[in-house]
Amino acid sequence: MFLSGSGPERQAINGSLQPAVIIEAGLGSCHSEWVVVQRLIAERARVYSYDRAGYGQSENSPLAPTAHNRVSELSQLLEVAGIRPPYVLVGHSYGGVLIREFLRVHTKEKVVGMVIVDSWRVPNPLPRGWFTLMGDSSFNAIVGLNANHRYSPAEYATVEEDETRNAPTFRIEEPLVLESMARVNTEMPVDFQALGDGRLSVIFGNRSADFGKILEFGIAHGCGTPEARDNLAARLEDMEQVDENGQRAHLGLSSQSRFIRAQGKAQTHNVHYVAPEMIRDEVFWVLGLTELTG
Repeated sequence: MFLSGSGPERQAINGSLQPAVIIEAGLGSCHSEWVVVQRLIAERARVYSYDRAGYGQSENSPLAPTAHNRVSELSQLLEVAGIRPPYVLVGHSYGGVLIREFLRVHTKEKVVGMVIVDSWRVPNPLPRGWFTLMGDSSFNAIVGLNANHRYSPAEYATVEEDETRNAPTFRIEEPLVLESMARVNTEMPVDFQALGDGRLSVIFGNRSADFGKILEFGIAHGCGTPEARDNLAARLEDMEQVDENGQRAHLGLSSQSRFIRAQGKAQTHNVHYVAPEMIRDEVFWVLGLTELTG
């Protein structure tokens, strides 16, 4: 499995080792999407990103990619690499499910903080056929990721290459998502403070902004059927509120939690593409570095 580490070496302060920041990418994604966020965090903290088995530069695993198995493989990777707890976990989208499963398995004894990035607790599915509204264009182009991302040209080329490379494993993992999500939710119900008083930041990217742009594109360019446009329009009526309510439910994991809404261009499911500093700032808040700088 591929692992990338950067930032200052961890120090023991008053007998306690500084936390290591561990980044968990979303479904079908890998470390290449997180190079900018990792670079920003590494200015002040030790941070790691990795590729789950079958993604990016990591080999396939003989195990089914359930959340339980994914966490088991990450746990082994951290052990082999000598990355000892405590950990601060960052999880985007399905990665938010995976870090909640990691917390469930390892408890607050090892996990001392979390940043959950646009990850819903329960499914809020899109209507069938929504993708036909994009015509021959791409999701990234329509929602503004191509124009507003913060990668270098070479880094963004790698992100796009990994989207294709990761597709086979994505198709295997996607059908297991709902079962994994349901299991984590059952084991850690709403308001169960599994993180104790460890800090938790929930970043709401608001994916309805993305799909509003897709609907506008479909209408403007005559893409998709009238039924597909009507169905997405109907879904958008409550998508933002449903998603926000579901993500606010994460706040009960900790007695010290806060909810951050993306604004302007940062309103996208892929916050890390366009506003990496927003995630860096929340990681620093969880680590207590914000107070240290006044």
